Amino acid sequence: ELRAKNFIRKEQFPYQSALGWEYDSGDYHTAWERALKAVDYEGLRKEQAQRIEDFKAGRSRKLLGIGLTHFTEIVGAGPVKNCDILGLGMFDSCEIRVRPTGSAIARLGTISQGQGHATTFAQIIASEIGLPAVSITVEEGDTDTAPYGLGTYGSRSTPVAGAATAMCGRKIRAKAQMIAGYLLEVHDDDVEWDVDRFVVKGAPERFKTMKEIAFASYNQAIPGLEPGLEAVSYYDPPNMTYPFGAYVCVMEIDVDTGTWEVR
Repeated sequence: ELRAKNFIRKEQFPYQSALGWEYDSGDYHTAWERALKAVDYEGLRKEQAQRIEDFKAGRSRKLLGIGLTHFTEIVGAGPVKNCDILGLGMFDSCEIRVRPTGSAIARLGTISQGQGHATTFAQIIASEIGLPAVSITVEEGDTDTAPYGLGTYGSRSTPVAGAATAMCGRKIRAKAQMIAGYLLEVHDDDVEWDVDRFVVKGAPERFKTMKEIAFASYNQAIPGLEPGLEAVSYYDPPNMTYPFGAYVCVMEIDVDTGTWEVR
């Protein structure tokens, strides 16, 4: 109850902390209540009280412990206004090149430490430009080829480099929309995005897939556009991100032997 009374309320977000950090969003009470409900907290307290009575009466030598905690973490190190390394601003970047075949390569300044970046970034690109994730190569950490970036630490790769990747994909999709309009002989405002293609509004049978657009971008002279389909994006996030959660740990312990078991 004391913790719940001290939580920042949902309606108070965005919330300025005493140290100047702006917590963008959160619903701490809901997370707390769901955690307690998931373990039947009231039932556990009753069981704990019964264990104490049994222990005092000599009927049992095992007690029940219940641990509760809630966290808010500051991650996504990146805003240049808040963070730097010896004067180096902590934004990040992504470069994507779509080849005529419809495959693509993405280069980033991060480096995977086992988090599965290749999968994550490929899926972000796939969702933005409609190419299969398996056809997207992710290249990280090569300072000879990657755009400028500040690396991987502080849970920043997806919030910062991932956002740069999404923005880069949107630049490519914006150019692809103009190419699709030309190929379909309509204004580019008259086509709309649908998973992996642009379709003519009101005429879904008329469309061009991203793979077709990629080939055309290199092999057709499209007025007003340079050949190719590639982009680079540098992302300086406006704020950190503030993930939160609640944990409950239930443990049985034998007071004589010290052996314990986590439920």
